[in-house]
Amino acid sequence: MKSNRILIAILIVLVAVTVVIVTRQDASTIDDIEGAKSDFAVQDTAAISKIFIADRKGVQVTLTRKNNIWMVDGSYPARPDNVKLLLKTFYRIKVKSPVPKAAIENVKKNIITEGIKVEIYQGEDQPAKVYYVGSPTLDDQGTYMYLETDGVKSSVPFIMHIPGFYGYLTTRFFTEPSQWRDAVVFKYVPEQIKGIKVNYYETPEQSFIIENQNQQFVLKNYADGSVLNEVDTAKLAQYVSLYQNIYYEMIDIESKPEKIDSVIHATPYFEIEVNDFLGSSNKIVAYHMPNYRQIQDKNEQLYLYDVDRMYAYLNDELFVFIQFATFDQITLPKSYFLSTEQ
Repeated sequence: MKSNRILIAILIVLVAVTVVIVTRQDASTIDDIEGAKSDFAVQDTAAISKIFIADRKGVQVTLTRKNNIWMVDGSYPARPDNVKLLLKTFYRIKVKSPVPKAAIENVKKNIITEGIKVEIYQGEDQPAKVYYVGSPTLDDQGTYMYLETDGVKSSVPFIMHIPGFYGYLTTRFFTEPSQWRDAVVFKYVPEQIKGIKVNYYETPEQSFIIENQNQQFVLKNYADGSVLNEVDTAKLAQYVSLYQNIYYEMIDIESKPEKIDSVIHATPYFEIEVNDFLGSSNKIVAYHMPNYRQIQDKNEQLYLYDVDRMYAYLNDELFVFIQFATFDQITLPKSYFLSTEQ
């Protein structure tokens, strides 16, 4: 019995010694490789002023911060959630392990031919960090990357990760500018709104116009612009307040131009246009989406159209998907606002 205890104690010591040796070897591997650069993390993300991302196909995007607002190619506000995720990635990214020596050349070749270049600026003309982002590891729990410092690329790539996050990082560095755009459709406080036009093509009698007259909202018939009386002003004010946070779901980047052209030349489902006191306007035109998913009602009959999503054309330039769950709240019939039927 005593000999067994001694044997167990010896095994525990051997295991502990092995762990220490392996750990020291792994820790030293990164530092001992000549020309290896592994300082990927950005400690002060608040100082980041510009991010440039480009793929090997020539698609690229530049995100710039001005007055604490991120812009896409200097033209459109960027999606706050995507930018926040990217900044968090820069701050938390760590080396998971070096790439095995036998795989280094293949990994580097893959990154060179298919990788994504990321330049991070902190108010200087030259980037503070330059990443080259490759594909995920076989288990999808790491991402092959290497770092460039002062114009010199690291001699070896590393497997990078975010501690506590299970997955790979490549998808965070997308290059399509439209995918970085803030998904806002309408973002107005009521005082900014000069007028709202809501046109229902299938039920035109329920279409309406709302006008802001000295910060008092008035409901009008869409057809002739005549003022409607006996209006529930509380409902009207509450409705206008909903235009502070209306977003589309995503941009359609897969449909071919001929399909998009076919949709936008079909009869719309509804159209909403908002004008503000600065002379600007935002318009969205929605179209039914076919029931591709073959969704059935409670009687096992197929719905004619998709019951969750629609196509939409934003400001005559952006073809997007929108959700009924979002737009149902602002596609109310004219009769909803009337105290008595007129």
